[in-house]
Amino acid sequence: MKLRATLLAVILAATGALLVWTYLRRFEEESSGGPRVSVLVLMKSLEPGSVLKTEDLMERQIPQAYVEGRAVRSDSRARVANLRTTVPLKAQQTLMWTDLVTSGDDQRDISAMVHPGMRAVLIKAEGSAAAIVNPGDRVDVIGTFPKPGSNEGRVATVLLQNVLVFGRREGAGRAGSGNELLLSVTLSQSEVLAVAIEKGKLSVALRSPEDVRVQEGVAEFNSANLIEVEPRAVARAAGPRGPQSVR
Repeated sequence: MKLRATLLAVILAATGALLVWTYLRRFEEESSGGPRVSVLVLMKSLEPGSVLKTEDLMERQIPQAYVEGRAVRSDSRARVANLRTTVPLKAQQTLMWTDLVTSGDDQRDISAMVHPGMRAVLIKAEGSAAAIVNPGDRVDVIGTFPKPGSNEGRVATVLLQNVLVFGRREGAGRAGSGNELLLSVTLSQSEVLAVAIEKGKLSVALRSPEDVRVQEGVAEFNSANLIEVEPRAVARAAGPRGPQSVR
């Protein structure tokens, strides 16, 4: 009986010590920026237009909280090999997706950059925001469609949030060429885009690389809302006494 009690006490003590150790380790990770993430870092400086070789890269462990969304992870080393750089890169600098050329001229490079489980979808994005989007940026995709049950008016809705842009078609953003963006999406998201491309127009909103939040319950916006907003804006500008005549 005493032996059983002793064994039970030892087991409880060991379990308690394990839980304390696990808690302390987790606390240490969180206070230091979270678990380590392996990213690619340049071993030497490179000029714009240089072909990136695997031997030009090394791995570095960085706390997750300090890893920028555009950083190239170590598991993508083979995907970025033989791509050309778009900007001057310095030794010890973390490699970013925006540092690399990912145009539509070399379909092999683009297909190699698609992460397992993801799909590449090319969209023609309307609006001025698409002209300033670069590979490595994250965007929200907004669809604009004819208003249901009406021959007039349009409805805008947020289709996808926090989507990675990893390429542009050559000539995108130039006059008359449109803004064609390559998006990295899941299979179900590609279905959403396929229907949206057929039914209406797409535009994008550029996000901060540090902002990965997904907002729930984003309401649709239609042309009728826009008509209602304008009189309210005029009334606010006029003040409580109403419009004042100008002499």
